Amino acid sequence: MNYRDIHAAEVQTLRSEAELLVIDIRDPDSHARGHLEAAEPVSDNLLKQLIKSRQRERPVLVYCYHGNSSRDLCELIAGFGFNRVYNLVGGWEAWEQHLQTMPAASAQAAPSPALAAWLNAQGLAGCHARTDTGMTPLMLAALKGERVLLEELLALGADPNHVNDDDHHALWFACVHGDPATVTLLIERGANVDNENVNGVTCAVYAASTGKLDVLKCLVEAGADLSKETSGGYTALDSAATLPVLKYLRGLLAA
Repeated sequence: MNYRDIHAAEVQTLRSEAELLVIDIRDPDSHARGHLEAAEPVSDNLLKQLIKSRQRERPVLVYCYHGNSSRDLCELIAGFGFNRVYNLVGGWEAWEQHLQTMPAASAQAAPSPALAAWLNAQGLAGCHARTDTGMTPLMLAALKGERVLLEELLALGADPNHVNDDDHHALWFACVHGDPATVTLLIERGANVDNENVNGVTCAVYAASTGKLDVLKCLVEAGADLSKETSGGYTALDSAATLPVLKYLRGLLAA
């Protein structure tokens, strides 16, 4: 057996893990009536997205009605090299029984009406949902400059280091939007300033290549490594698109 059986009482600890993917293999109506927070209904697209990703260390929790059918999917996922695959013993039925024994204080905070409406408008099922390309609500909020919603998502446990199918995280999209305050906020909340996308491009290289000097300064002040190269061998200095960015980077290197 290449996966691990876990009991409902262990799920809460597992849910604190970064990048946890929860897969619900019950029928759509059952999922609509109730599901684990951030659980995604099983689909071919979801499995293809997971399997083609490079995150073989990503934890995956699978559950069904009673904990039996989910074993087959656990074996399938583990067979593709994922070594942190978990099957919920007793399935959804066991989870419901567990919830009845939990104190009310342990209930998860719910999104505000404004955030709930925004999530619905984006077609997202919750704060930890993902689109077909792996985009999270936090990434979308960063891309659209929704700083208030972004702060709430972080408070609700959104991970700033989740990546989409291109290995972009929320900080990248904050850089795309170009708001230095949002960039600084995400870095303060733990976003990896040197994360590389599938082409080895960091946020600093992106900011330099698009002439976003204020954003680049935020990244540098946060310790961005300007020596990192893309898969094509280009650094931030090599990618400087404007004279102000070029002068700034040359000044840093000279110092």
